[in-house]
Formats: sequence, structure tokens, C-alpha cells
Amino acid sequence: MSRSSVLRTLAIATAMVVALAVVPQTAVAEDGVPSPSPSISPAATPTALPTPTPAPTATAPTPSVYGYFTLPWVTGAVYQSWTDGTVRSLSRAQWQKTGASSRVAPIRYVKAAWSSSRYALVTFPHRADDRAVDRVVTLTTAQYASAGKPRVTTVAEVPTSTYFRYASSGSDRYVRTPDGKGHKLTAREYAAAGKPAAKTVYGGYYRLKWSKSVSFVAPDGSRRALSSAQYKNAGSPRVAVAPTVYVKTRWSGPYALVTWPHKKNDSAVDQVVRLSSAQYTAAGSPRLALRPRIPGDSFVRLDVGRQIFHRFRGYLTPVTATQWRAAGSPRVTTVAPATPTYIRGILIVNKSLPLPSTFGNGLRPELTSAFAKMKAAARKAGVPLRIISGFRSYASQKSVYAAKVRQYGFATAQLRSARPGHSEHQSGLAIDVNSISQSWGDTAAGKWVARNAHTYGFIVRYPRGKTGVTGYAYEPWHLRYVGVEVASHLYAKKLTLEEYLGVPSVY
Repeated sequence: MSRSSVLRTLAIATAMVVALAVVPQTAVAEDGVPSPSPSISPAATPTALPTPTPAPTATAPTPSVYGYFTLPWVTGAVYQSWTDGTVRSLSRAQWQKTGASSRVAPIRYVKAAWSSSRYALVTFPHRADDRAVDRVVTLTTAQYASAGKPRVTTVAEVPTSTYFRYASSGSDRYVRTPDGKGHKLTAREYAAAGKPAAKTVYGGYYRLKWSKSVSFVAPDGSRRALSSAQYKNAGSPRVAVAPTVYVKTRWSGPYALVTWPHKKNDSAVDQVVRLSSAQYTAAGSPRLALRPRIPGDSFVRLDVGRQIFHRFRGYLTPVTATQWRAAGSPRVTTVAPATPTYIRGILIVNKSLPLPSTFGNGLRPELTSAFAKMKAAARKAGVPLRIISGFRSYASQKSVYAAKVRQYGFATAQLRSARPGHSEHQSGLAIDVNSISQSWGDTAAGKWVARNAHTYGFIVRYPRGKTGVTGYAYEPWHLRYVGVEVASHLYAKKLTLEEYLGVPSVY
């Protein structure tokens, strides 16, 4: 091949390579059919984009000391105020090393209308227009004097005071000033303070439904009864009735299960009250829920008998075997009886249950009052009544018993007189009237007493035919005061006190 042919061939090959480099490859569609080739246009020259100028980075100014300030009542410190609001306490020596001058910090002296406390509102300026209060100081008398006894302005609100209301009342508002003192705000005082939001604090002022006594319940659950003066000094706040559940058992009641609320949704039983008839009536005679047990109760048996008692805080109530099983057959503990012994709230004195030698100092007022009424009623019925034996001390009964032993002999004396410490006369709740002859019971006076004594709260303590129960012979003259309700029950049921209280009477 000639040289010219070779050159021609190379030129054609070069042109084909250039063409293939310029023409793009044919795109293939997803279904495999070739896409139309795009038309070829001359390449456009790209336009250069402008390079952005970076935004300047904001640099916080470096904090610096704005000034040095003192307080009139503080001698050992100078306060260094920085431009970022920081305040540092320097000793005098540290401040002197700086070589800087100081001045008294701007201070406003204020008080609340309802308090004698004086407050210093201190500003430690960190810029020229700074008037913000940085510290509130409750001034002592000495500090106030050191400040020169400045004029004090009465304000409606002391800075940093907190506002709250107790859960016991939604309408009473309170303020607690920086010195920790609380104050119940009047409507005018609350409005003058700008009606700030008041946080709900659980606790507050509560009373029992059957009582007018007011208790303050603190947020920690502690409770204290308030005197009338204390309640008045607290601003005579509105008082809520403590949430109470009224219950009874099959053998006794009613009981009040009281909650003294000190937290949200508090329903814990804080106090259990065995209600008297008067308290139950004052509470509105609410419906009673039947319960097998009372919180804090137990079951015991005295070591002088076999009777089971329900015990609640020392209050003993006899229960039947059926009632005990209905309570879940709880464990029964045998205990020694207390001295003196009260069962169903009644003082019981007999051969099994004595009194301390020091017990008693005269007839009880409730007995003398009741006897006066009975005596007046008997007089109108033509029956004279008089007390022939009343209170006897332990020593007196010792002499009486010894005389009976000499008079009747030991065996008979056991039926006619009590050993010292075992006599009801020592209780101050028993009297002998008119005569100590058994035949007196058949007289008009004796019959009137037997029929009517219960309406005044008395029972014939040792009735006819009950010697095996009481341990004493029939004594129509011996009257015991137990209150109208119990006396009427015993009279209607023909029960002795031993039978009603479930105790024996044997030495």
C-alpha cells in the first residue's frame, strides 16, 4: 500500500473514533425497547456560580466586672457584679487587692401591710439601666439600724413571695413571704397583688362532722388542734369536714373512720373514733356499713374468765363465738385485766376485778346529779329517798369487811360484804339508800326504786335470785350508776352487770 493510502486510512479511523466519543449510547427503556436517540446540540458553555461570602460569626462579649457594691449591714464582704449578671462575694482583703472603689448597692426597703417584717430589695447592677431585684433580705432589728433606719414602703407584694391555697378550701388564698410567714389574703389584698396564680397545697383546715373543733393538717400529714384564738389568728379560714366512713360491727358501733387529707386522692384512715350516741346524732345519723373488723382492733380473753372480747384501743366489747367466727376467727390472746377495768366503757368492780387501793376520792358528780333528780321524782310519788352509805375508801372498806366477818363469820361475810379493793363504793358510783334490810325491797320505797331507778341511770346491783352470778346476796338498797341507756337495757333484759359485760365474780 502506498504511503498516501495509509494516511487516508488513518484519517478515516480517527474520524470514526471522534464521532463515537461525541454520540451518546442509546438508552434502553425498562421494557427493553430502545428509546429514541436524543438530537445532538452543540455543547453549552457552563456559567460559573458566584462564591458565597460566609456570614460573620457572632462572638459573645467577654464578661467583665461592672462594679463593686456593699450592703449597709454587711461589714465583711464586697459584692463583685459582672456584666453577665453574675455576682460574687469577695472578702474585704480580696476587694482591696483589686484597687477598685465600691458603692452601696441600690436598695428599696419595703414591708407587707399584714406583717411587721422589713425587707431589703437589693439590686447588684450589671448594666446602666439595671433595676432588677437580685436579693431579698429579711432585716433583723440590728440590720435595719445599721442601714440607718430608712423609710419603709408598704407594698402589695413582696418579691419572691409564694402564693397558694389549701385543698380544704378553693376560695381562700394565702401568701408566704420571704421570712417564711404565712398570711391569709383578703379579696382586696389578693387583687392588689395582681391575683397571682396560687398553687394547691394539700392539707388545710378540717373538722369532724360532729364537732366544731378545728384541726390544721400540714402537707407532711401532721395534725394539730387549734384553739379559738389560734383559729382566729389564722384568719378564720373556711373549714372542710374531714372525709369520714361510718361503719359498725355485728357486736358494736358506730365507728368513724376518719381521713385527714394531706396528699392528692388521700383516702388512708388516719383516725378511728368510736362514736357516742350524741356524736352519731350530731353527725346526722349516717348509714353504717357493716364491717367484720375495725382498723387496729384485736381479740382477747381476760385471765379471769372464758369470754372473748373485741378490743379496740383499750375498749372491750364481749362477742359471741358466732361473731368471732364472722370476724375471720382471729387469734385470741389471753391478757390480764387492766386495773381498773372498763368493759363497754363501764367501770366494773366485783370479786374478780378489783380497784387499786388509791382509786376514788368521793361520789362522782354524774351520780349525785342523777340521784337528785330521782329523789325529787320519788318525793312527788310519796316515797322518801336518802343516801345512808356513799363513797368508801380502801381503808374504810377494810374496816367494814372486818366488822362483817366478826358479825356473821367468814362464809356469810363473803355474801354480804366486799373485801377491800373489791367494793363498788370505792368507785364513787354506788350508794346504799334508806335501809340495809332485805325486807326493804318489799316496801313502797323499795318497789318504787326497783321499777324506776333505771330511768335515772341506776340499777339494783345485786338483784334477787342472781347470787350465783354476782357473788353477793340480794341487796335491794345497793344502787349502781351506769347511765340511762345501759340501765334501761339491763332492766328490760333482766341482766346483771356481770352478764352484760361477760365477766365472772369470784375470789
